[in-house]
Amino acid sequence: MIAGDADALLALYEYSYKDLLSYGVQLTGSLDAAKDAINDVFLNIWERHSRLKPVKNVRAYLFACIRRNIFHTKEQPRQVIMVEDPEVYSSSETSYEEILIAMQQSDETRRKVQAALSKLTDRQKELIELKFYQNKDYREIEEITGMTVKTAYNTIYNAIKVLAVDLRDVITSLIVWAVISDFIS
Repeated sequence: MIAGDADALLALYEYSYKDLLSYGVQLTGSLDAAKDAINDVFLNIWERHSRLKPVKNVRAYLFACIRRNIFHTKEQPRQVIMVEDPEVYSSSETSYEEILIAMQQSDETRRKVQAALSKLTDRQKELIELKFYQNKDYREIEEITGMTVKTAYNTIYNAIKVLAVDLRDVITSLIVWAVISDFIS
């Protein structure tokens, strides 16, 4: 791609698009804004392809570019939304958002989940997304966010504690339902 191979850029775009889109939606709260950010990043990469330096972790580089693009062009604070667009979640992995959406069968559960998520900081939401949906290890999170491994670990740990306390009864209900379903079948 650095040598000007447009097919290489297209292959990279197609390979990473779904993950970048999911990450972009988490950062922006908007499918359209995430798509725009991805397109801007790839156009910028193509325009600068001859001046780019080789990178060790292309995926981490792209995530950092998307994040930088979104936060340098966005005016309003980010909010996490539950996206039900199949284009975003067509991968075979189950994201924490999909799990939360599945849990939102009743208005009461929906209210509890939204209340728990609202207690997390934007940074906690971002790190939860990177760690559990994107399956990033702490070194990759360090590369993407610029925070130390220890800070990322502590931030994720604190976010999980908040969610566990606030969603205790929801989690208990899911466990009971799983046990009953297992017993019936």
